[in-house]
Amino acid sequence: MMNLTPPPRNLNALMKPRSVAIVGASERSRWSNVTFDNLTRLSFEGEVHLVNRRGEAAYGRKAAQSCVELGAEIDVGVVMVPMTAVHDVLADLAAAKARSAIILTSGFAELGPDGAAAQQRLVTLAREAGIALVGPNSLGLINYVDRVPLWTAPCVRNPVIGNVAVAAHSGQVAYHLITYAQQQGVGLSHLVTTGNEADVDIADFVIHFADDPNVNSIALYLETVRKPERFIEAVRRARDAAKPVVVFKIGASDVAARSARAHTGALVGDDNVFSGICSQHAVVRVASIEDLFCTADVMGRARTLRPGGVGFVSNSGGICGIAADTATAAGIDVPPLSAETTARLTAILPSYATPQNPLDITGAAAIDRSLFARTLREMAHEPQFAVLVAFADLPNSRADTDESMLAGLRHIGEGVVGSPIPAFVMNCFGRSVTEEGRALVAEFGLPFVAAGLQRGLAALGKAIWWSKHRRTAADEGRVETGLSAVSPAELATEDSALGFLREHGVPTVPIALVNDEAGAVQAAHTLGGPVAIKICSRDIAHKTDIGGVVLNVEGDDAVARAFRAVRAAAPADAEVKGVLVAPMRRKGIEMLVGVTRDRDWGLVIAVGLGGIFVETLGDISIRRLPITPTEALDMLGELKGAALLEGRRGEPKADRVGLARTIASIGNAALALGPALEALEVNPLWVRGDHMEALDALVVSRNDETNTDNEVQQ
Repeated sequence: MMNLTPPPRNLNALMKPRSVAIVGASERSRWSNVTFDNLTRLSFEGEVHLVNRRGEAAYGRKAAQSCVELGAEIDVGVVMVPMTAVHDVLADLAAAKARSAIILTSGFAELGPDGAAAQQRLVTLAREAGIALVGPNSLGLINYVDRVPLWTAPCVRNPVIGNVAVAAHSGQVAYHLITYAQQQGVGLSHLVTTGNEADVDIADFVIHFADDPNVNSIALYLETVRKPERFIEAVRRARDAAKPVVVFKIGASDVAARSARAHTGALVGDDNVFSGICSQHAVVRVASIEDLFCTADVMGRARTLRPGGVGFVSNSGGICGIAADTATAAGIDVPPLSAETTARLTAILPSYATPQNPLDITGAAAIDRSLFARTLREMAHEPQFAVLVAFADLPNSRADTDESMLAGLRHIGEGVVGSPIPAFVMNCFGRSVTEEGRALVAEFGLPFVAAGLQRGLAALGKAIWWSKHRRTAADEGRVETGLSAVSPAELATEDSALGFLREHGVPTVPIALVNDEAGAVQAAHTLGGPVAIKICSRDIAHKTDIGGVVLNVEGDDAVARAFRAVRAAAPADAEVKGVLVAPMRRKGIEMLVGVTRDRDWGLVIAVGLGGIFVETLGDISIRRLPITPTEALDMLGELKGAALLEGRRGEPKADRVGLARTIASIGNAALALGPALEALEVNPLWVRGDHMEALDALVVSRNDETNTDNEVQQ
């Protein structure tokens, strides 16, 4: 298990400063004006110092020419000077023993080598001085809980304060995030923008938020992951603290084959790998800004759910039907009511209502609004429910509705207060929430989700998945294999690769290496039945392409002919080790299990069903090595074609547990080959019931000069 180490920078002074210096303060600067206004209007309780190179007064206050001249402690320096002056300002902050700095200025690594070199000089200076450096190219941060707006763009007035912490690479995107959160009534605890991440990066903030009691969930907008190990450490710490991490990441790229000789390299792209990392470490990945906020909000309020499904209450049969279908599509269980709950509801509902889940309390609720409260209380005690959802719209203001509708909202609030399971009130369609609407939510105690039924239930589905992952996480069972004395370069032929896998607990097909026709015929007799005849050479990875494979061979004459054919197919300059004879395997399922080296994340393993599923549909599941058999079992469950493992047309059901152990063993074998391994692939891994064998294997070394073609292994 990976050791969790403290963050490289202590962010306490940055996130909750007692003193701030605006460096570059001037009433002629829009950035300065907005920053000073934010600090003043949001009632920052610490000291605010003004610094500019002329020492000109601003905002009716004195200014110093340098931070040293201030003669005061500085927790954060907000730097908004031209690019050419940033280094000198940072040196001044270092001399003043400042603890942290936020650099608004752009023009560094994003502009090329010269800018990158200038940025690195800042990092060197900051680390020597012990300054936690945010940026360059950062709009800053807001700590809503402690009223710390170190923010260089306009702030939302009267912000909704809550428990969702947000970190974003882009300052402009973050600016829009604030607006959207306010419209949805999603309460934020913090907002940070990391810019170029020269020093402090998003993972450092995730670690900080994981330890902050004011944070319930963490929402990330990512463009890249600069420190993969630190990122994994951060999200695991958040998971262990029961704080969901929700990610919206851009940059889905076309497939990039890094190990072109192995099939896996043509399947595993940057974005697929990141999705696999998320699944492995209980990070919830979403596809839009809207989903980012709704999911982080819902999950932060739900926290770790107990096992079970969702109970629904509405006064509309149509809404109940939509909710059931939407929940099912999101992978949410909608369990039936127990006999006890059914009996209690029967005593409450009108005679023409049916006690079931989803529960339609009918139009009787228009006459007796207390039906909402009474049925919700009973539904909340159903042991098969992990969460409860009621449906109601929220008026913009009291003037938009009558007392009867307000009474309905009041009774819904009374019904969910004190619920033993998390409860939510959702509207059917996404909408913005006005200030008066938020006042009604607060007055009635409504756990309101404004994003609509479909988005809200999708978020609940993520919450249920995350809760299950937290309950079943088994990091302690992950085994890292010691390095093998064998190098990848020594396993360049199929027989040696299969032999290595066999030594690491992977079942393999029996094979015979022969060098003449008589040996081939004898091997076919020994193995029995139809056989496959294949050329064996470290110089021939694509045996099928050159006619180096003959399948379903029976009879002595046919075996001899096949031997001659594959031997003749070898190029004259190829070093031929011999010819392989292996039994044919009929029926069953063929799978691909491949390991390839990602440039950022290291060795990753991909699992998929063969044929159209992996070739055309890209139906694969990915994890970072090492993995446990339990994680391999999860990977099998993620495959769209997983139902084929349940047996079809007389075929036995696949032993998933045994298959998972085999997949984990393949991963361990790859790890044992160490940093010289580029790829290891088993294609196919044949599975029939509890019988499984690696039928072919390929090992590619990182220093293999032939690892430049873009063909697909056959």
